[in-house]
Amino acid sequence: MKSNITGLAHIGVFVKDINKSIDFYERLGFNLDQKDQHEGTPLAILSAGTCILELVGIGEERVAGVIDHIAVTVDSVDEAVSNAKANGIDIDASLIENMPLFGGIRNIFFAGPDGERIEFLEYTN
Repeated sequence: MKSNITGLAHIGVFVKDINKSIDFYERLGFNLDQKDQHEGTPLAILSAGTCILELVGIGEERVAGVIDHIAVTVDSVDEAVSNAKANGIDIDASLIENMPLFGGIRNIFFAGPDGERIEFLEYTN
């Protein structure tokens, strides 16, 4: 069966404080493309390269529909961690790993402001 799926549209993340999350993702290197409301719910669209995030301000934690992590590709994990640290985001660089997945990667996971796991992923092949 042929799929009509052509790629990833965006990743939706439920957040408690939309302004705090916008600030966090901008410091990571995302650009705020749009901030709006839909039926009273604050929304924000941010992008970095081909990665698009939709932040949905629900004002509380959501327990269903958990996303395990958001992986963003970077040219250099070391440089991405350094840039994040320079922008006030605390990441423990000792957690960088080398793995044989996807033909060889370097990666690191860290938490966003609502506990969402974020991965910097560098292809090494």
